[in-house]
Amino acid sequence: MNKIKGEKLTKNYNGVCGIKEVDIEILKGEIVVIIGPSGSGKTTLLNLLGLIDKPTEGKIYLDDIDVGKLSERQLAEIRNKKFGFIFQFFHLIPELKVIENVFLPLWIKEKKFSLDFLKEAEKYLISFGIFDKKDTYPSRLSGGELQRVAICRSLICKPEIIFADEPTGSIDKNSALIFFEFMKKFNEENGTTFVIATHNENFLQFASKVVYLIEGKIKEIEKRR
Repeated sequence: MNKIKGEKLTKNYNGVCGIKEVDIEILKGEIVVIIGPSGSGKTTLLNLLGLIDKPTEGKIYLDDIDVGKLSERQLAEIRNKKFGFIFQFFHLIPELKVIENVFLPLWIKEKKFSLDFLKEAEKYLISFGIFDKKDTYPSRLSGGELQRVAICRSLICKPEIIFADEPTGSIDKNSALIFFEFMKKFNEENGTTFVIATHNENFLQFASKVVYLIEGKIKEIEKRR
């Protein structure tokens, strides 16, 4: 996938405007940082671009294909096979142990279980310092631990695009540095595209494009490289 493009994207929630007439283009291999104050529409825009939500008005294109013409099954397949997600509120499955939550995207993608999934999940858990929690259920984890599990889950399939909503919001400084290193590695070695909604200005040093969002509208798009 070489490009995601949004044209005149507007999203209303019960009469309240989340974003309004947003034009945005994301190219393969970019690290796009969407930054702005709380309530500016960052999460809304991220959910639209990640095909989790649908715009009230406007269109989204993937490599010039209008996603509004795709079925729910086709959209789900794109999300499962090409996208990775780090949600602000984690969205881990409470009935599954940590290691099961991490390798679940691989299981869904391959449509069968393999012991290799366990080994791959363990690698990421070790990197983020939570291997000792692998058999723990999410309800027994701290917010920072939940965030690290969510990051491991998003990386395990090596997706083409990772959408991240405040990915370092609940983790300590050391874990944030580990995430930055993984992001750089995936971007440089695999050409992984990152779209990150955040308050954390530390992401700006890695950005190839910065989208400044205020009150649901783009104030400025800054290309850095």
